[in-house]
Amino acid sequence: MSPKIKIEDYLNSGEKISIVLEGNEVSKEKVLQLLDMLKIIGGKIEDESKEDRRIRSNKEEVWDIIKEFFGDGTWFSIKDLYNISKDRLGLKITSISTYISRLVSEGRLVKKGRKPYTRYRVKVIYVKG
Repeated sequence: MSPKIKIEDYLNSGEKISIVLEGNEVSKEKVLQLLDMLKIIGGKIEDESKEDRRIRSNKEEVWDIIKEFFGDGTWFSIKDLYNISKDRLGLKITSISTYISRLVSEGRLVKKGRKPYTRYRVKVIYVKG
């Protein structure tokens, strides 16, 4: 039986793309080319001519949104963050929850309360001067 790889992605507009690659000659290089093509179609790769072009992780994108909207120490919920970021990032609420948990583990966010009333905020560090 020949290898079969199925890749699915959703564009920001909500369209779903499905690609199936099947055959004896399926290589890592071909799969990576398909993933690059999906990034281009989805508009996830910026203009190649920019000198400071770098690929950012979703977690860092989530962190940037948190700093932008809640950086002043405002408490927020996972749903608050999801509602702000869903159009910009296109992530599911479960992914947002995962990234928030990681940011709490890293010490960037403070957590209080229990489900369904859990709230988060940016951890503030005071330096004596």
